[in-house]
This record gives sequence, C-alpha cells and structure tokens, in this order.
Amino acid sequence: MPSDHEPVDSDHADPQPIASLQLDDVQLPIYDLADFNSADVRRVSSFVTNFGSWTLPADVATALASAAGFGAVEWIHDTGELVLLGGVPTEGEVSAEFTGVAGATASLPAFLGGTSGFSRVDESGMVREYFRSEVMPAGSRVALLAHVAHGPQVHELLWGWHREHRSDTGWSWLVERLARLEDESGGPDHLA
Repeated sequence: MPSDHEPVDSDHADPQPIASLQLDDVQLPIYDLADFNSADVRRVSSFVTNFGSWTLPADVATALASAAGFGAVEWIHDTGELVLLGGVPTEGEVSAEFTGVAGATASLPAFLGGTSGFSRVDESGMVREYFRSEVMPAGSRVALLAHVAHGPQVHELLWGWHREHRSDTGWSWLVERLARLEDESGGPDHLA
C-alpha cells in the first residue's frame, strides 16, 4: 500500500553511502542505517517482511560492519526496497518524543507490537514515551540490494531462500537470484 510520506527533507533525501559491496557487475551502496532510515520515514513506518538471518561471508560482514558476522534480509513494503542489514534485530527499548498532553496518552499498544512502557516529562513539557521493540545496534549498516515493487515478486525472487541461506553457498545463491532479477527486468533493479 503506497504511503503519503515524503522524505524527511531534501538535505537527507539521498544519504551518502559510507561503503559499497560488489555484487557481480553492480556496486551496491552501503549506508549508515540511521541515515538511511532518516532519509525516508516510510522505511521506519512500513511493514517489513524479514526473510531470516544468517552468517555472512567475511568480506560482506566487514563491509556491513557486522561485528558478530550476522546479517538479515528484509523487504520494506512501502518503498519496495530489498535490503541486507549488517546485524540482527534484537528486542530492546526505544523512545519517542511528544509535546504536551498528546504525549501523555501516546503509547504503542501491546497488540501493535509494543509493550507497556513508561513516560517522562521534562521541564519544557516534552514527553518521552519508552516501549519495547526490535532494535539494531548503534552504528548498524544496510546494503540496498534491489527495488522490487510487489510482494509476490519478492517472494518469487527469494523462493527457496529458507533452505539456502544457512548453507555455505547461501551468499552465492542470493547473488545469482539478484542477477536473474536484473536480467529478467531488462534493466538494473539494483542501485549502482
């Protein structure tokens, strides 16, 4: 479902890559995850399909600054972006700021994935709500693998990934599938 949200502002609409990853003939940009998410609020507010985590090849883990060597493939519904996260989301605490009374009643209900939290009000009237959610480690990176417009296409592209991703050939399988996507589309779906 398309979203009305626009990028946060023109200064951050196209974050600068901090590294790159060679994928066949295509150089994929790697971004700081915080900058990547700040560039388009749909990346944060969108429903995300997680295709699992696995141990990355050493060179890929290094490019993504994944200290533990793990990564996760996700598809962001509202932007159509297939991404590789350098790291694995874990449960942690997040917060959001609200002004005045509106913040005092704002909380992410448990049935929407949040848990009961608490809030603090500072002297200026700013309310900060705290709740449990999945978080990535500070300094996490993300590689933008491809744009895939529709869910059925991404599921077709990654059909069999659940069997392959934990094997020694998982990375080469993913690279081959992404190359096939590029060949079938008649043009680059990868960002270069």
